[in-house]
Amino acid sequence: MSRPSLPERARVVVVGAGFAGAATAYYLTRAGVSDLLLLEAEGTCGHHASGRNAGLCRQLTDDDAITEMAMRGAEFLRQPPADFATRALLRQTGSLFLSAHASRLEALCADAARARLPHERVDGAAALSQWPRLAGMPAVGAVFIPTDGVIDIQALLTGFLTGAQAAGARVEPNARVGGFRPGREPMSVTVETSRGAVGASCVVNAAGAWAGDIGRQAGAVVSELTNYRRHLFLTEPVVDLDPQAPYFWYVDEEEMYGRPDGNGLLLCSCDGTAAAPGDAEVQPAAAAALHARLRRIAPGLADLSIERSWACLRTFTPDQRPRLGWDAETPWLFWVAGLGGHGATTSAAVGQMAADEILVKLGR
Repeated sequence: MSRPSLPERARVVVVGAGFAGAATAYYLTRAGVSDLLLLEAEGTCGHHASGRNAGLCRQLTDDDAITEMAMRGAEFLRQPPADFATRALLRQTGSLFLSAHASRLEALCADAARARLPHERVDGAAALSQWPRLAGMPAVGAVFIPTDGVIDIQALLTGFLTGAQAAGARVEPNARVGGFRPGREPMSVTVETSRGAVGASCVVNAAGAWAGDIGRQAGAVVSELTNYRRHLFLTEPVVDLDPQAPYFWYVDEEEMYGRPDGNGLLLCSCDGTAAAPGDAEVQPAAAAALHARLRRIAPGLADLSIERSWACLRTFTPDQRPRLGWDAETPWLFWVAGLGGHGATTSAAVGQMAADEILVKLGR
């Protein structure tokens, strides 16, 4: 079945319909930019990182700026607009950040206090009362963040997309960008796609792992963007699992995290191997590496078998902060890239910030 042709022109073309692109489109259309086209190279939106992440709402990070964005995003997840989603976006379980070093826990508490993020320092016994299977983990205690939790990533992405469409945006899958032809005016460009050409005043580069490629096609100043492959695993059913337990994150050198997922546990060893943009595939040694880390860090989980595994790519800038702003050399190109694994939690804040900056230049 053939798809309808793309429009000849749109005021704004957003490239990439994951969290970054969908949230930016949502806030632009809410501000009145109804002439917006959202292009997705794949057949479904959120096919890559936005649809394959662990769904953790993590507000406390190692960077104050990202923590601020995550807190703003979490507030949206807790209290979205009444017409945004048909089900809750956030299951507020809380989170436990564990460490073998008291100084590390003190630093986390200081970071949380500086951000005015609700938190509580708990001892090892209190942490084990939530997660008995973590007995044997080399942790002296934890920091509990009560407002963290688990995101319904499908409901979140769908809310952004349907909200943008309701305000006039067109969302077009199977539309791969192949190049750009700048116009005579500074804010004028023709976007070449696999389904035809579209004129625009502004292109938003929210292409995730492909953002660097899109930037180069646009002739932009491309700071290094690096993609890292990360694996996620779902275990066999766990009899003594509390489905409402806070997710845990061991934050020392051999990082790992886990949370209840259905009847099993979703586990990650926080691996990261540089990879080219593509459909991330599970590496043969990944499960063995997870079990090796479990035997060292969480022996109470090491006997669990893996029922399913998958991989995704997380994209980082050199300073690990999102690239959010107009390109220095290409006046019609706006970057929303390098969210570094924080896309789900920060998406509402990132989309709002991007839309506000775009509207200043385009005029409301």
